[in-house]
Amino acid sequence: MRTAIRRALFVFLLLALGSVAILARLFQLQIFEHRDWSAMAQAIQEDLIVLPARRGTIYDRNGLPLAYDVPAYSIAVDNYHLTNPELLVNLLVKELGMKPEEAKAKVYRPGYFTWLARNVDLDVAERFRVLAKAQKIRGLLFFPTWKRAYPQGSSAIEVLGVVGVDGDGLSGLELVFDSVLRGKPRVIRILRAADGTPYDLWEEDPGAPGQDLHLTLDSRIQWICETELDETLRNTPADRGCAVVLDPRTGEVLALAQAPRYGPENPDIALLKPWAVTDVFEPGSTFKGLVALAAWDLGLVSEGEYFEASSPRIVAGVAIKNAHNQSYPPLTLRDALAQSVNTVLVQVAQRVGVQKLYEYLRRMGFGQVTGIELPGEVAGLLRPPERWTEVDLAVSSFGQSVGVTAIQLAMAYAALSNDGILLRPHLLPGKSEALGSVAKPSSCQKIREFLGYAVNTGTGSPAKVPGFKVGGKSGTAQIALPGQGYVPGHVTTAMAAFFPWDSPEYTIVVVYQTSKTDDFWSGTTAVPSVGRIIRAMAAMGLVYPPETTTLGRSG
Repeated sequence: MRTAIRRALFVFLLLALGSVAILARLFQLQIFEHRDWSAMAQAIQEDLIVLPARRGTIYDRNGLPLAYDVPAYSIAVDNYHLTNPELLVNLLVKELGMKPEEAKAKVYRPGYFTWLARNVDLDVAERFRVLAKAQKIRGLLFFPTWKRAYPQGSSAIEVLGVVGVDGDGLSGLELVFDSVLRGKPRVIRILRAADGTPYDLWEEDPGAPGQDLHLTLDSRIQWICETELDETLRNTPADRGCAVVLDPRTGEVLALAQAPRYGPENPDIALLKPWAVTDVFEPGSTFKGLVALAAWDLGLVSEGEYFEASSPRIVAGVAIKNAHNQSYPPLTLRDALAQSVNTVLVQVAQRVGVQKLYEYLRRMGFGQVTGIELPGEVAGLLRPPERWTEVDLAVSSFGQSVGVTAIQLAMAYAALSNDGILLRPHLLPGKSEALGSVAKPSSCQKIREFLGYAVNTGTGSPAKVPGFKVGGKSGTAQIALPGQGYVPGHVTTAMAAFFPWDSPEYTIVVVYQTSKTDDFWSGTTAVPSVGRIIRAMAAMGLVYPPETTTLGRSG
């Protein structure tokens, strides 16, 4: 009897312990691990599809659309219901240009949902749908979405940037202002049975379109610059070129162009980099106008003073030469700028001295980013004054031993054009931001007058446009390669200009580079490009000569 009771108690205890264990496990599953198991079930039973919203449109300053979204389809396959997979592979290859290996990997991929193609043009997607239906291919899903389009083609593409298949900005303004342009994505949920069969599909969130972006760019000036750069690359040994056009009174960027450009014929993603902002070069003799400004502002030179202009000039045991080692009779600063005489500007820089010249160059924005709204901007190269040698001071007067970007050079000349006020360049309209004063207005006026003379009679004369009072300074510089120094055949040419020189409304910088020949000069590349850009702007009616003659009525 007692044995039976003990056995019953033992069985009861076992059952009780088992019940407690089951309850504990249920408690663990339903309380502590509820979220994990729920998420796992949801992953098996549900698919969440996120489709990008319609991105905002990017407009130029005149309301011309530069980038906008157009309707498209993204095509997926429900692998559970797919029929005739071999026919689908052939269709993907023939209609969507897929490689056979890629098509097979997508079609035969294990799973319930696979993207076949994203952002397919409407007409292509509709043809694909009709052909699939005719071949009894079932299981395809077509989701309406948006695709980025650039109605002006590759124009300003390095500024605008590009967008990925998920609607994310990948470069340029599309990247910088992605949160503004992209909007809120559309969310679709698919519900499946335990065996994977989809039985419901609904829109969980309709999303919201992105906001538009209006730029300071003028697509007409942008087109003029791009056309000029393309033409120069065709007709000279130039490998690449860039151009910047600014309103010096506001800091608005009217054009930021380069060639070659990214596009279907040039799919190299490196071309999406706006090298006017991201690449550094030695500015050559364009720096002479800025060194002259510093000296004049400090009262270290005068208009009637003559400088010895023979070549070479020895500095710390180093022979510094003029172009072609040409010597000149004594010259004034105005004539030295017009003839681009290195040995005169060396003397001017020596008067200014390392510390003061460094301070002026920093004040002009060199050695620091400008803050333009583009990714990847670099600060250039302006070493601290304690690292300058006598030779560095001398050669900096004609743009060696320093590294600048085209946008920095443009903004420094914009400050010269704007009576000494340095502004931050900007691609979005808004209030101008003054960064400081470069020099006195009277000093800027005098140097602009000298540089107007340089275009009218000197090395800048190919930029001369009758009636427009163009001023500026040209420059040609060798290119130093890492670990190699200056390499023959690698040359940069540049022209920094403004007009009308007495009260500038435009600042223009054009830069070209070659790796092919030493016979590459600003006088046959960058300088005439500036002249042709101004002529084209005038031909379009965008600019007019500042001085006009009106005929009165007689009698």
